[in-house]
Amino acid sequence: MITYLFADKNDLSNISLLLKESNLPFEDIEESGVHFIMAKENEQIVGCIGLEKYETDGLLRSFAVDRHFQGKGYGYELFNRLLVYAVQNGIQTLHLLTNTATDYFIKTGFRMERRSKAPEVIQNSREFKSICPSSSNYMVLEEISKYVTNHVE
Repeated sequence: MITYLFADKNDLSNISLLLKESNLPFEDIEESGVHFIMAKENEQIVGCIGLEKYETDGLLRSFAVDRHFQGKGYGYELFNRLLVYAVQNGIQTLHLLTNTATDYFIKTGFRMERRSKAPEVIQNSREFKSICPSSSNYMVLEEISKYVTNHVE
């Protein structure tokens, strides 16, 4: 049975392993202030998604599902839970950088945008400045509350 819960500091090393296996940046997650939601089966983390909060803007980070658990809807559920959490915390616009998941995020409502269009606070994040290469696609999802598909407790 899959359970969804917020990560604490004790979970970050296992989240880092999942991110490393998924070829995603993991080096800064302990100091970056990313709020993680995890999908767990028993005690194993099988998926995660993160959010860095910047007032009404959020930076989606570290979205991964273990390859053995993909295609079962866990990523969809993690994404929806992140949207609910973001809305509950006053986030109106989500931003992200990706090298590999552009098509996935377009299907969820994100649109491509020039990096120079990102708000200054997002451009000044470590993710934008040094973690993701300048060739990464910058994507935006506005009015995120209209993308929440159901209420999550």
